[in-house]
Amino acid sequence: MNKKHSYIDSTILGLNNSSEAHFKWLVKVLHFIANKSALMPELTYEDAHKICEFGQWIDERLTEERNDGSFLQDIHRKHHDIHITCRALVEAVRKGEVSDARFDSFENALIAFNASVTDYKTHLLQLRSSYDTLTGLPLRRTLDDSFSGMVDQYSQQGLYLLLMDIDHFKKINDNYGHLVGDGVLRCLALTLEDNVRKCETVYRYGGEEFIIVLHAATKKEACIAAERIRNLIARTLMLVAGHEIKITFTAGLTRIDEDEVLREVLERTDKALYHGKETGRNRCIYVDREKIMQKIEV
Repeated sequence: MNKKHSYIDSTILGLNNSSEAHFKWLVKVLHFIANKSALMPELTYEDAHKICEFGQWIDERLTEERNDGSFLQDIHRKHHDIHITCRALVEAVRKGEVSDARFDSFENALIAFNASVTDYKTHLLQLRSSYDTLTGLPLRRTLDDSFSGMVDQYSQQGLYLLLMDIDHFKKINDNYGHLVGDGVLRCLALTLEDNVRKCETVYRYGGEEFIIVLHAATKKEACIAAERIRNLIARTLMLVAGHEIKITFTAGLTRIDEDEVLREVLERTDKALYHGKETGRNRCIYVDREKIMQKIEV
């Protein structure tokens, strides 16, 4: 299991365990109603939401640097609301002033909390399905979903798409077997991720094809970045199942303009990639919007 899947699974497990603990907390509410003199800080204290197991779990998650903070903040607010309405209900019971309105408020808070937790679980499961199980990279559909927002945010600063394909990958599978081929794909994915900037993303496009969205102010900068990656991979010795394997890739590179859709960009880079295959492999071909191609040499 790759690191991203393991991270998501551990979050779901922690969420499930903490939610189960909150159901047990509800039993304590019933216990108090049956025994009004019981001392239960997790029901009556103002910071009761921090004392319960779920509160401790969510507070710990909120201290982490995460991309799902908006979901966690919403759950945190709904969880706090449960404890506020519970405390009001408990106090009303203690004073003999209980009313249907108190119970309705508590019920509504529980429903809202449960809906928030369900939304987060749905997000986590969708996120899990957006990553390739073999390489741990985001899949093409992740790029589909984020492309327009990415273009709106970064295209004026300079955004380029590099579509790459491993040269003669079928020979690796034929000579060493598919398990070794899978190992090569994993090694390539890790190497690419380790050698792009934090703002840049590597995607598995399919088979032995990968995409990198490069941030570069000029065409020259983008070409230098593409050639740096190509040369790096060509020099890298991959150790897979006792075999020492070197690979190369051929790639198409183009600028992403702010009025473009992903399909147009991919069609252009795909043509450039196959032009590179036909003219010698192990090279990057730059293609502009007018479909004029040139081999990148820096």
